[in-house]
Amino acid sequence: MGSALIGFLKKDYPAHFGQEWKEGTMQVRREQQPKGKFEIRDGQSQIIQYPGRGVSVINNNSGIDVEIIDFEHYINIFHNTDAGVGRKCDFIINPIAGYDFIIFNELTASEKQYIMPFTSPKTGEAKEGKLAYAKKQLESSIEKFYNVNNFLDQYKKRVALFSCQLTAADSNGIMSQSLQAFRKPQKIFSNIRAHEPLVHGFVFEQRIYDKEYKVY
Repeated sequence: MGSALIGFLKKDYPAHFGQEWKEGTMQVRREQQPKGKFEIRDGQSQIIQYPGRGVSVINNNSGIDVEIIDFEHYINIFHNTDAGVGRKCDFIINPIAGYDFIIFNELTASEKQYIMPFTSPKTGEAKEGKLAYAKKQLESSIEKFYNVNNFLDQYKKRVALFSCQLTAADSNGIMSQSLQAFRKPQKIFSNIRAHEPLVHGFVFEQRIYDKEYKVY
């Protein structure tokens, strides 16, 4: 038996756009994870990654098994239809059973100078930065649900999480995990409001890898 969220994705969302979910040809890409800490990354054959290879670190200290749904993949199933239009975040994390919490998660790997608004070195054009882009992705994903019905109101805790892995400009690799190298990037978010209210009772959070997000 699938979660209530899977039921929404297979029934309510497609039906709203006049689409039919076809079990034979359509599949919600998802992985299940018991309680504890895990890492996830988009664009990989497996959602859950070995420690040190993810972008988002989740500490599921709720005591409840969770599922991680590839929401971008799900929306792309409906390409060339109204159901597939618009921005979408990377993953949704929620309990297998119940409505204790739901986490919309947008992931990015970027050099630190591109997180906040910046000027393109090539064109001189002002850019919004990865943080602002992530917020739009998350808010648009949330609105996709509320355009259908109030299903998400059932969840007691609703979180929009931006997970960022900082990369080094000189080597195109992940920044050193040394304490000295890790402390400097934390200053990027020092002036960003924590627990920022978003639409429909969601709260915006951000984490720089490898800082974990604790469910509780």
